Amino acid sequence: MGRATVRLFVYGSLKRGGRHHDELQAAGATFLGEAETVPGYRLEALNATETEYLALVSTPTTAAAPQVVSGELFEVPESQLPALDAFEGEAYSRGVVELRDPRTRALAIAGASAESLAYFKKAR
Repeated sequence: MGRATVRLFVYGSLKRGGRHHDELQAAGATFLGEAETVPGYRLEALNATETEYLALVSTPTTAAAPQVVSGELFEVPESQLPALDAFEGEAYSRGVVELRDPRTRALAIAGASAESLAYFKKAR
């Protein structure tokens, strides 16, 4: 029986070459490909004093210029989610994001559904 895995969309320091990519490597993550959100998401600073790290937020679909966020999609052992949650800390919460292939805009990436987990800015 295979291990249970989930898809995780990363957009900042966890990306390949990013400052904290080793956290994904330690979790046994497998790179699946480039991805981007469907329109309706953006990145914003965690707070006024913490501008180095950005967080994913949903934006209203009525926004004049819907934004997308580019990133990478990984397959991660489900058993490693608590460790990644702890790494991300209290400022982030894990949620579901809808993705698309940045080249084709197709709502399927690596042959599977476009839904993935991602770390969002926690509501204050």
